[in-house]
Amino acid sequence: MVTYNSKVDMARSAGREYRFRSLVRNQIGHGFAVGLIVGIILASYLMATPLLLTVSRAGEVPLKPTSNPASTRFVLIRRSVAQDQGAWIIDYQLRHTSPTGVILSRSAIGSVVEGWVSNSRVASHAVPRLSRVTVSGTSAASGTGDVIVSSDESQRCRERVVISVWADDGPLPETDVAALVSLAPGAVVHLRLRLEHQHVLYGDYDPLLGVRTVALTLGSSSLRDQVALDREHYLAQPKYSWPEPPDDRRDTRHFVSSPDSLHLEAHIPRHQYYRYPERPVRYGTKMRLRFWYLIAAGTEGECRARLAQYKDTPTSWRVLSHGGFEQVLETVGRWTKVERVVRAESEATTVALDFRIVPETNVGEMWIDDVSLEPVGSSTTPDSP
Repeated sequence: MVTYNSKVDMARSAGREYRFRSLVRNQIGHGFAVGLIVGIILASYLMATPLLLTVSRAGEVPLKPTSNPASTRFVLIRRSVAQDQGAWIIDYQLRHTSPTGVILSRSAIGSVVEGWVSNSRVASHAVPRLSRVTVSGTSAASGTGDVIVSSDESQRCRERVVISVWADDGPLPETDVAALVSLAPGAVVHLRLRLEHQHVLYGDYDPLLGVRTVALTLGSSSLRDQVALDREHYLAQPKYSWPEPPDDRRDTRHFVSSPDSLHLEAHIPRHQYYRYPERPVRYGTKMRLRFWYLIAAGTEGECRARLAQYKDTPTSWRVLSHGGFEQVLETVGRWTKVERVVRAESEATTVALDFRIVPETNVGEMWIDDVSLEPVGSSTTPDSP
């Protein structure tokens, strides 16, 4: 028989059971949510870790050993990238962490550099092409791979990789890789990769752009890196200026800039003419030619200046007729400045400049000073004598 009191007790018991089940469900749900969040964070960390190891520059990242744990070990301290004209330079600093010293021979050092490369400045390089260059210990510290294969040398494109290795307390070797590099425990070793663009027209000025995968080998250790070389650091121009004329062609009596000037003399054989050596130019570049001249009173015949452009390849050489000019110099008795803007032709590799007196009676003199040829936008020559 169910009494009123027993009904109340049953109701209270049912209420406590309901609250207990609700509490359990809430705790389980909360624990599941927390566990899910922790799992997501942990998974993200694990996924991000390899990327951080690849791009980190501040911490020291261990190189992956390729043999037993007692083998030679290195850790990456830092990596830097620089452009050198049409080449890239990748510098690595690595610390030797093995408990004993090691001697690295040339045969123990190698690399594989691979990636899709292009350069939108150059029509033939606008479409990405695969470049893969292997440097092994038997390849004299350098290797070359084809990017564009062509029987025409002026169309062919290659990439050359050169390895240099030296200890922290030693100089940069002149012969790429030293025969032996000795490292004490804790010593720092420098490894440099130079990626050269080999092309008749564009190689000296336009680096190959793209993300590269680099695999380095040092003894029994290896490093795999990804390097973004997809943007030029600057527009490369030739690092060249015309040399001074020889001593017997200079005169200290007349000049714009001390101490002398180029001297042409109509009455002395082979001194009526002077040709500056051919100098490299960047194709398609607008350049400013400047010089000062002084023609002696009484000079007979014409005085002239001439600029010529050439396309020079390993197998041929020809004059580019549309890129040159010849100018008659007419002012007599005072220093006169000439300034002229010219554009290098699309196939030009070099230019040459010459001055001459075209004598009628072998009478006359002319002086030339402060000759320069610079890309438009830069100036290093004086404006007045």
